[in-house]
Amino acid sequence: MLGILASLTCLHVNASVIRVSSIPDLQSAINNASPGDMIILANGTYLNATLTISASNITVKAAAPGGVYLNGPQFIDITGNFVTFSGFQFTSGDIGDAYVIDIYGSHNLVTQLNFSGYSAKKYISIHAPSQHNEITYCNFENKPVTAPIGNLIHIDPDTLIPGYHKIRYCSFKNMPGAGGDNGNECIRISNGATSTYISRTIVEFCYFTNTGLGDSEAISVKCRENVLRYNTFTNNQNAMMVFRNGDNNAAYGNYFIGAGGIRVKEANNIYCYNNYFERAGVSGTMGAVKYDYISPNLKNINFLYNTFVDCGDINLGGTGPTNNTWANNIFKKTAGNIFTGSTAGISWAGNICMGTVGISIASGMTSADPLLVVNSDGYYGLSPASPAIDASNPNVPAILDVTNIDDDPFVLLDISGQARPAANNLKDAGCDEYTSGAITNRPLKVSDVGPVYVGGTAAVVSDDHKFKAINDAGLVGMLQECYPNPFNPTTTIRFRVPSQGNVTLQIYDQLGREVVTLHDGAMPAGDHQSVWDAGQLPSGVYFCRLHMEGYWETKKLILIQ
Repeated sequence: MLGILASLTCLHVNASVIRVSSIPDLQSAINNASPGDMIILANGTYLNATLTISASNITVKAAAPGGVYLNGPQFIDITGNFVTFSGFQFTSGDIGDAYVIDIYGSHNLVTQLNFSGYSAKKYISIHAPSQHNEITYCNFENKPVTAPIGNLIHIDPDTLIPGYHKIRYCSFKNMPGAGGDNGNECIRISNGATSTYISRTIVEFCYFTNTGLGDSEAISVKCRENVLRYNTFTNNQNAMMVFRNGDNNAAYGNYFIGAGGIRVKEANNIYCYNNYFERAGVSGTMGAVKYDYISPNLKNINFLYNTFVDCGDINLGGTGPTNNTWANNIFKKTAGNIFTGSTAGISWAGNICMGTVGISIASGMTSADPLLVVNSDGYYGLSPASPAIDASNPNVPAILDVTNIDDDPFVLLDISGQARPAANNLKDAGCDEYTSGAITNRPLKVSDVGPVYVGGTAAVVSDDHKFKAINDAGLVGMLQECYPNPFNPTTTIRFRVPSQGNVTLQIYDQLGREVVTLHDGAMPAGDHQSVWDAGQLPSGVYFCRLHMEGYWETKKLILIQ
């Protein structure tokens, strides 16, 4: 399908397309690859595939998306940089107490993979000190109950170097098992022993359904400075998003609909804002929110601008929390108590509540019907007469701004991506701002994520959002030829942006080290150019890398001083 190619790295004009039909030939082609080469494995089923992808700036992909089944024992190590690995399925086989894909290099893109029923301890593990790896449009489901215990995706942080990895547009479905703390989390970021390490991983636009029998933690955060945003949890009543260990983490713009919500345990400085909870903690083993106090944690835990509709238990635990804030939230519940536990150590401000609170809150909780209505995206937002409009209390704690992450610490957007006022006293309570504008976030469906060949939406996304494919060799190049090349000491880099969005343009040396960032931020649609002056650098081969959403492209540059 054409849409799949939107996620692939484009070729340098002089690169080769190499077609192989066996695992030994695939490994040989990888070993002899030049930067920009695309290696295509013929459709079919292959057993006992042990691969090491040590070359950099190459693409390894299936001839047709989903057309290659790597079944049997598979051990795939990606040690190179700027590698795209795309289009493979893992649907049977057993590698015992091992991992299917180990990523040791940086700036790698693993995309359009399907793991279903495959027996392994872990499916994908990203190892320190690598940086800027992405896992996108993949599907993970039905890990056998007989498989060794281990999470599906594991992020290993480094002691000093933040990872900046991304997990995006992936689906996690139908995990069998006994439930509880079983060790089969969909995503685990670090381990408790490394809780002080900084990862800066982003998990966004992922879909979780029926994963709780594998483990009660759908996402388990166990280190510092990670962002969980724009994810949807539905029919996931037995699993929660969990801040298990580690401080300074954020969750915003997530939907918990008929699912477990958020649990906080051995963590501090946690910011949960602009999230939507509907029937969260109902008809399952998990709650809408749960505090688990392990001394001396639960300091500075903040729930701000969230909406809770007919949810199950919001359990604030017993004594232990300190300097917590619940502000500018909406609670609506037709039967039963909204809260259980103790209010010790918690401040309240600007909240609106309809229903039985269940605990004693002296101030900061206004009893009123928030007048919610179901919006065009199927969840409850504000009606024109809602008392939540312009009702926020301005005295909210400053929200964490994670270094070098494009987050939203000033709550300038609501859950749908529409603009909020800059002043806190003008913002609406709850996750939804009563306003107009472009909607960029809504509850995901399973068809919005995962590989195109198992129903992912990338197959039908319009050409103005993704990029047209031309043939098996690659895409229409957004990064055009640089001139002059070879050059001394300046060259002009020309590129095209098909629709407005974030664009990163960087230069790297042959060892994959970043030399300079020429642009990193929003850019309008159209043709652009950037002049790179390499006068202070030694002669040699460099790589120019263009990154737009779901799209990486690399060109080789030769500097002659």
